[in-house]
Amino acid sequence: MDDLHSSLSRLQEEALAESLSKFPAVILHGARQTGKTTLAKMPSIGGNRTYITLDELGIRETARSDPGALLAGIGKLTIDEVQREPEILLSIKMDIDRDRKAGRFLLTGSANMLLMKKVSESLAGRAIYFNLPPLLWPEIEQVKFGSTLDLLCASKSVDEFLSSHAGGARKARRPLVTAVFRGGYPVPSLSGDVLFASQWFESYVQTYLERDLRDFTATDNLIEFRRMMRICAVRNGGLVNVASLASDAGISQTTARRYLGILQVSFQVMAVPAFARSRGKRLVKSPKMYWTDTGLAAHLAGFAGEDELHEAREWGCWLENYVAIHLGAYASLRRPGAGLCHWRTSGGHEVDFVLELGRKLIPIEVKSTASPMRRDIAGLETFLDEYWDAPFGVIACRCDTPRAVTSRIVAVPMEELLLG
Repeated sequence: MDDLHSSLSRLQEEALAESLSKFPAVILHGARQTGKTTLAKMPSIGGNRTYITLDELGIRETARSDPGALLAGIGKLTIDEVQREPEILLSIKMDIDRDRKAGRFLLTGSANMLLMKKVSESLAGRAIYFNLPPLLWPEIEQVKFGSTLDLLCASKSVDEFLSSHAGGARKARRPLVTAVFRGGYPVPSLSGDVLFASQWFESYVQTYLERDLRDFTATDNLIEFRRMMRICAVRNGGLVNVASLASDAGISQTTARRYLGILQVSFQVMAVPAFARSRGKRLVKSPKMYWTDTGLAAHLAGFAGEDELHEAREWGCWLENYVAIHLGAYASLRRPGAGLCHWRTSGGHEVDFVLELGRKLIPIEVKSTASPMRRDIAGLETFLDEYWDAPFGVIACRCDTPRAVTSRIVAVPMEELLLG
């Protein structure tokens, strides 16, 4: 299993290697156990670099007491788990300012560096950031990802997309429901043992997430934190409502906000912001909350198996979460970059996701059905009426092949959207 994990290519590998040839510092951050160290040590990235980790107490002590000595005399350096001693970043900043040689530092961390003030201030203008999520479905299947999304982004109409589409439905070795239930953390995802995966997730929560609670806040109430995690998992895909979360968890809004912040900083949940461009309709401004790994979220929500998850009335929300993870990865790796948001009006019209490509908009609705009906596309129709810079809409569903639902809405199989 470990050998298989090490042999899997990651979507970020090529872009990460290219950035190391251009920038003095590159930051690779993501949740614990997503494979950051494995990626940093791959020959294309770490072949000519010195590697140290701040998980080692001796190195960590040197980083705290004499960080300059840790950096002296070393050429290209990889520092793993750099968030453990953020004071070292001042020495890194000074080193870069003396010599902006490309690839000098590769820094990895299990906390969102952009949300950590010391990191963002110390390395402003000196570093480029990469987020490494758990394994995506195309990485597990070892297929190229993004060609269908690229074609959707490049097309000006439903007809153009369908006429340019190569055809042929992609068949995955791992069924979609299995992919959603197992998630992408390499160890449980690749094991295929449901009991072992459940035990691994439980250990992960105890070993890492509850340790993050102690790292990021003085509060040590593990029962409250665990309750908050479970509620967030059950509310997967919903609008962020701190007051409601606090009420259900039996804690103050201040505590709920702090716990939610910990889950974001440790890359357990992601917030998809609300679409901000209004042309007359009043828009909901709250972000939507998704988990960065559906396997861990399903464990926290109490699902014992994939059949139970698939038959649950919330199955559509879990599909939506899985699509959110992949669209987020696509948006972050696309060049030029893309934005990802959701759209909802105060009157109840909504679209799950909107890809923002400069001024161009691609609204995407996720449905578990194989045969979308009129009510399934109502939100897309309203959005297209409202925004002329959205040439057409997409409904990701369980259909067999791409097809026109209307002259301006195309249905795309979930497998093609996420694996194509």
